[in-house]
Amino acid sequence: MKIYNIFYFATIISIFSIPSFSFAQDNNVRIKFNGFGDLMAGLPFGTPANKQDNALFKKYNDNEYPYDVRRGLMVHGIDLLNTVFLNDNVKIQTEVNIEGSRNKTGGDMEFEVDRCYIDYTITANFGIQGGLIFTPIGYINRALYSRAWLSNSAHIYQAVENKSGLIQSHFVGVAAYGTIYETEGKAITYIIGAGMPRPSSPTDQPFNSDQLGYQFTSLLELHTTGEENETRFGLSGYTSQIHTFNVNNYGDVIDITSATAQPIVLQETGFNPYLVRKGKKIDILFEYNYVLMNNLNNTNQTTTNLNCISAEIALNKKILNRRFAPYIRYDYIALPENGGPYYGLRNIGNNQLTKVYSPDFNVLICGIAYDIFSYNRIKLEYLHHFDGPFITDGIFFQTAFGF
Repeated sequence: MKIYNIFYFATIISIFSIPSFSFAQDNNVRIKFNGFGDLMAGLPFGTPANKQDNALFKKYNDNEYPYDVRRGLMVHGIDLLNTVFLNDNVKIQTEVNIEGSRNKTGGDMEFEVDRCYIDYTITANFGIQGGLIFTPIGYINRALYSRAWLSNSAHIYQAVENKSGLIQSHFVGVAAYGTIYETEGKAITYIIGAGMPRPSSPTDQPFNSDQLGYQFTSLLELHTTGEENETRFGLSGYTSQIHTFNVNNYGDVIDITSATAQPIVLQETGFNPYLVRKGKKIDILFEYNYVLMNNLNNTNQTTTNLNCISAEIALNKKILNRRFAPYIRYDYIALPENGGPYYGLRNIGNNQLTKVYSPDFNVLICGIAYDIFSYNRIKLEYLHHFDGPFITDGIFFQTAFGF
């Protein structure tokens, strides 16, 4: 057994064992249940933004059309969050997502486990989590992942969409978090995580405990609050060693158990700054992901890169004493040529691995979000794609709810 696997195993066992002594005789258990979901109607129109990309998508992607751009009604499903407070210091949280297909007609509902972890608050300024958690990078992945109820826009941020596999949104491991400095209105917080690496295919669920490799993440955030505003400025990064196989071209299928399969080791290094400001009149969100992927099996040390930008500005108005927010958003994703050695890999079962075409993303979105009730936000938005296989234009309506 590799030394880092022994470290993970011992660390997780110790974290899960610590709180058992604290709540063994505690009968003051509390349970909190939350959920959220949405219903969306779409009307895309126009022609593909890039006809060549559209032809590649139709030939080499495993979906009928890109995510969330289909015509008609879409029920994305419902997300259920259960939190058990064992005592004042220990909680166990599970989150499951029951969702419909967003990239084809019909199909079965899918069941996904988004989070399953135990959290132990050791002191007021220090705690540890262990299990399946959101990868502690950036702001969007930790606060807005698939949460239509909390987002202004009706569309998920593609950079952290787990079905695209660009940025690993979840990982299995441990994370320590705390506060370095705190004074009135200001705090500097951190998160340090260590866990299992990304799977051999970027869209696989990261549950495989015998996967070789590792992942380390770190995040540092300055959080300031005023009378009517809140600002978060953060820097985060990660490195992960990925063990997978070489698939040269779109549509190729390899048997990973055959003698001709070419195993490769990739070193992924990501850098992720972000800025979030929530004020009385205006909200601002900016996040950037830059990822280097280094093929360690290549004698020439071939390196590819991924760039993802998400930026949004929303105005905070009131209608009938309810938040009314016009917004404009821009998303940009540039993948390496041919998807690089990792993006686009898909596990199709029976020890077979293939590569699908993963498109770039370049879209401008503008719309209006209105909180009818505290638990119901409706949105009307228009989007325009500048590139990729997507239909150029679309109008979408969404009603998102949460409790």
